[in-house]
Amino acid sequence: MNTTNKTVIFGGSFDPVTAAHIGITERLAERFDRVIVMPCKISPFKTRTGATAEMRLEMLSTALKHVPSVEVSTYELESKGTNYTYLTLERFACENLYFAVGSEMIAELDKWKRTDIIRSLATLYVVPRPSYPLDRTLTEKLRRVTGGRYEIADFTGGDGSSSEVRISVAMEKPDMFLTPGIAAYITEKGLYGEYAYVRGVYARFGMKQSRIDHSFSAALCGVKLAKRACVDVAKATTALLLHDVGKYVTKEQAEAMGVNFDGRIDGMPLPVRHAEIGAEILAQILGITDAEIIEAVRWHTTGRPRMTPLEKIVYLADYIEPLRNFDGVGRIRAATEKSIDDGLKAALENSVWYIGGDIYPATLEAYEYYCKHQGE
Repeated sequence: MNTTNKTVIFGGSFDPVTAAHIGITERLAERFDRVIVMPCKISPFKTRTGATAEMRLEMLSTALKHVPSVEVSTYELESKGTNYTYLTLERFACENLYFAVGSEMIAELDKWKRTDIIRSLATLYVVPRPSYPLDRTLTEKLRRVTGGRYEIADFTGGDGSSSEVRISVAMEKPDMFLTPGIAAYITEKGLYGEYAYVRGVYARFGMKQSRIDHSFSAALCGVKLAKRACVDVAKATTALLLHDVGKYVTKEQAEAMGVNFDGRIDGMPLPVRHAEIGAEILAQILGITDAEIIEAVRWHTTGRPRMTPLEKIVYLADYIEPLRNFDGVGRIRAATEKSIDDGLKAALENSVWYIGGDIYPATLEAYEYYCKHQGE
């Protein structure tokens, strides 16, 4: 790639700046004359933040001080109102302007404001990211929205997002997606601990370490699937971190804690019962009021016809997370790479084949439904 007089803006919340962010910035600096890292004040697609603007600037300045030709801009942090990409591009308009995004952003590209202005001012520079393949549908969306004004980077960005950082912090592994310096900084400042409460929940309901490890892995997997499907990442994270909270709780123990099942689990097979117990623990003991999250936990083992997008994500992430190791899981993961619905159908088919005549009715109904109505 010719780097003569080329400027690239790399925007994001950087809340926090991850090792993946740093790696992408380093690669951009090798390919462009000028790299502008642009932390936003208010992302149109994010409603919460973990660090103050000053903290994020401090993390960025520390993490990127070794990278030449990089400047950290405070333009969006100092602007009024909601940040939109087209406004930033108008402010920094110049010849040979590029705007760098990870491939995980393409699913929502058509929701950006004034894409007509964006494509008139800049070339979209798309950095492929692990688990976010640019399939035919996304490539067509990219071509349509940009009017063909885009380039695919000749390198792949690293793994890890701010959502995954929050999960790793909850599991007391802050350095999983961060450099040691940034990990130490967020630990010192007590940042990104909104899911730390789950450790107490696990202890309260007798979760074994192997089940905790599974929940952690499933939540990380679910973040990626949720972003691909444009599903609320915070809801998917909560549901997956807590989806097995009823695994080691008997009906009698739950009722002694005050849970009322109204006869719903009488006669339910033990491998299925824990999902119902878990859903009612969320609703009646933990005080979770979001019905979408509760129902995703309720159906995460069996599936059902007409699953919500969140239910699909929780069911599939539980099924294919990296610690799972059973015959056929590779095929299901490969199907999921094609699409969430392909992965869902493959998982349901696998369950029907593996369990056979003892299959739980909801799973068989789900499989038959999605054979007829794939994509719904």
